[in-house]
Amino acid sequence: MNRTLPDRLPLALLSRLALLALACAGAPARGALGPENVLVVVNAASPDSVAIAEEYARLRRVPDCNIVRLTEVPSGTSIAIEEFRERILGPVMDAIRARGLQAQIDCVAYSAGFPYAVDVRGDIAGRALPRVITLPASLTGVTYFSPMVRSRDASYLALDANWYARRIAGPRREPAWTPDDLRLRTEMENLLQQAAEERRKAAVEKRIPPATSTEALEKARRIGLGLRASHEGSAELLYNLACASALLGRDDEAMEQLEAAVRAGWYNASLTRTDPDLATLRARPAFQALLTRMGSVVIRSQAPRPFRATTAWNSRGEADTSGAGRHYLLSVMLGYVGEKANTLEEVLACLRRSAAADGTRPRGTVYLMESTDQARTGPRAWSFPSVAKALEEMGVRAEVLKGVLPTGKPDVAGAVVGAASFAWPSSGSTILPGAFCEHLTSFAGVMKGGGQTLLSEWIRHGAAGSSGTVTEPYNTPAKFPSAFLHVYYAAGLSLAEAFYSSVPGPYQQLLVGDPLCQPWATAPRVQVAGLRDGQALRGALRITPSAVGGRPVQRYELYIDGRLRASAEPGRTLILDPAGLSPGVHEARVVALAGPLETRGRAILTFRVANSANR
Repeated sequence: MNRTLPDRLPLALLSRLALLALACAGAPARGALGPENVLVVVNAASPDSVAIAEEYARLRRVPDCNIVRLTEVPSGTSIAIEEFRERILGPVMDAIRARGLQAQIDCVAYSAGFPYAVDVRGDIAGRALPRVITLPASLTGVTYFSPMVRSRDASYLALDANWYARRIAGPRREPAWTPDDLRLRTEMENLLQQAAEERRKAAVEKRIPPATSTEALEKARRIGLGLRASHEGSAELLYNLACASALLGRDDEAMEQLEAAVRAGWYNASLTRTDPDLATLRARPAFQALLTRMGSVVIRSQAPRPFRATTAWNSRGEADTSGAGRHYLLSVMLGYVGEKANTLEEVLACLRRSAAADGTRPRGTVYLMESTDQARTGPRAWSFPSVAKALEEMGVRAEVLKGVLPTGKPDVAGAVVGAASFAWPSSGSTILPGAFCEHLTSFAGVMKGGGQTLLSEWIRHGAAGSSGTVTEPYNTPAKFPSAFLHVYYAAGLSLAEAFYSSVPGPYQQLLVGDPLCQPWATAPRVQVAGLRDGQALRGALRITPSAVGGRPVQRYELYIDGRLRASAEPGRTLILDPAGLSPGVHEARVVALAGPLETRGRAILTFRVANSANR
């Protein structure tokens, strides 16, 4: 069964902004996720929170209507889930509704001054959880799952709860999991976890595993066999089934199931080679041949998809219109200011560098580091060659290196590291603007300090973003971003989109940085015919947008004073109607959404409303 170090767990349980063209002035490039789509949440009682939010809104031209100031944010590092719903999430959602922003807000960005952890025991109601489902959750994690959190659906704790996450592309298209099948799969996973826990205890106590572990494996096998009939394309299901069969002494059956898992897209040769559950198969020539075959495969991921909070996703990672899909809400902290974390100036410097990085296509290298710490490198190293190949095919340099940190490198455009502790200055390397860097370890998100290097080390030395868990996660791979994050980022997704595309179970991950950063986006340059900057309007006006550069435009959106008012296909006109607006100066944003990732460019113009416009 799949390994989580130091424990084992089934993989099915483990896996699962545009050139801103102003008529009156120039501005930096923007891409996919845009400032119109980000809600900045401020702790009004925290000077640091206010300063960070104000600077971010200035840098990114976030509309005033997208800034929410909360006045009753609890102090401290952690907050109970009920208090979170009452004091933070509820007011945020109320503000979105009251301001008419439901159709446009895709991301909640917390400024400093918020608890980073959320105690979710109130949603568990005393139920026993698998050992690897540790608590608490993170602020950004529970916000990402806000539709489930608001309905007290604790399945947001599942390690495959994020159906927006991209999956490894298998040769077969697997049908979506029905509610009944999901229930059975969960039961199977719990039985496998029960057996693993009993065997772990028995090994520690140097005794024979109890009969209950065998009974659990038998029942898990029967459920797996039943699910296989409709989910032959699920590599994780087949792999776990093979592990259960091998532990029950059914080696021929286990070998057939493992071969089926590989046909379905199971390519983790390093795990398969060392998994003790498959020990009885190792001497077989067919097993060794299978390992060779797995190691030679170039792994491909599902193509990245743009994020929309209004889009529901199914368990295959596809947009769903059946009513059974799941909705999410991107979430990030712009920065965390604390004694052991970052200073206010470090956070502001990070955001300024990130805003300047958009569309620059950094001439740097993504470094994929293989350290000797297999507990932190092992869960991801198997994908490094394929990730490097995918990046190189996109024109982005990548290197797989041995060691903890890239040494003497002046061009770090991204880093995947596996280490509990490190000091970046010792590497002699330089992080380029826009880079996402992180290190798979237990306490990188414990911002009060947890005995290991915090994610703030990356922010301090130039990264646009980083992440880490807020408590011991038991090194569960599904809780951490896969190395494919850098493929999605290089494809042109924003930092926030790329991150959540890469983590099947992000409930415990604290994401910190600039959600809008998009170094590899090629944004369209937007022009607007029919409206002059500063023009006075006395009635409705037809305007015609156009764009050059970037991919073909799919549609244009019109925002008035930050609120989405209309959309149109290319070649069509948009109606700018001042009716209902107060006399004075207002803002019009025309946003172009281009290409499959909906990369955004915008023109921002002002107009004046005369008194007669409202008669």
